[in-house]
Amino acid sequence: MTLTMASSLLESRCASMFRCLNHSFPSQSLQREQRRSVTKMVRVILKEDMPNGKGYAGDVVKVKAGYARNLLIPRKVALYAVPANFERLGMKDPDAETVEEKRARLQQEEEAEAEGGEDMKAAEKLRYYLRNKVLKIWRNVDANTGQVHPGYVTAKNVRDKLGRQLKIDLEDHELVHLKDSPTSTTEELTDEALDKLIEDIPTQERCPVKIKQLGEFVAKLSLAGGYTVPLKFVVLKR
Repeated sequence: MTLTMASSLLESRCASMFRCLNHSFPSQSLQREQRRSVTKMVRVILKEDMPNGKGYAGDVVKVKAGYARNLLIPRKVALYAVPANFERLGMKDPDAETVEEKRARLQQEEEAEAEGGEDMKAAEKLRYYLRNKVLKIWRNVDANTGQVHPGYVTAKNVRDKLGRQLKIDLEDHELVHLKDSPTSTTEELTDEALDKLIEDIPTQERCPVKIKQLGEFVAKLSLAGGYTVPLKFVVLKR
């Protein structure tokens, strides 16, 4: 092999190795694009309603980090969902649970799974999800009577809000029934007290209750398998 042939062969092998390395390691521009494509999300507490029903005052929602940093926080529309802000607003983090709550939830899920009841397991998961959540319904109010006017709040309104605000869509055979009188406060009610309240709500195919006053209320969700779950909601002045 001549020196010229050896040199050409070496150059060919180096070029081949360089192409392989390029395929193995993405370019810096590609790496930057990949990093940009991963959108960071943060949790915020809304202080005002968001447009198009994407969130309501008092809700804890996930938004893009840049949207929160550049718009929501500077305009004081929201606060970051950190313990200090929950304490400042006198709120409980809906996604937080104590060691005791977690132990109780896991035990309930294990019992449901042991009994082989998918319906019971689904009901327990929904009960856990709703435990610290309060559905908000806004209505116009008559200045003279202090009551909702025009219209009222029905089980269908609550059902629709449940889907829009909390992203829970009930099956057609699953029903919503309302307690016709307000409670003193839903925040301080224990799980046992809520279950006791919904026991008194009649279960009919169509709920006849029409709420015309402001205040905090309780609804009963009648689910598959005959299980029931309480739902807290509040009617507020728009």
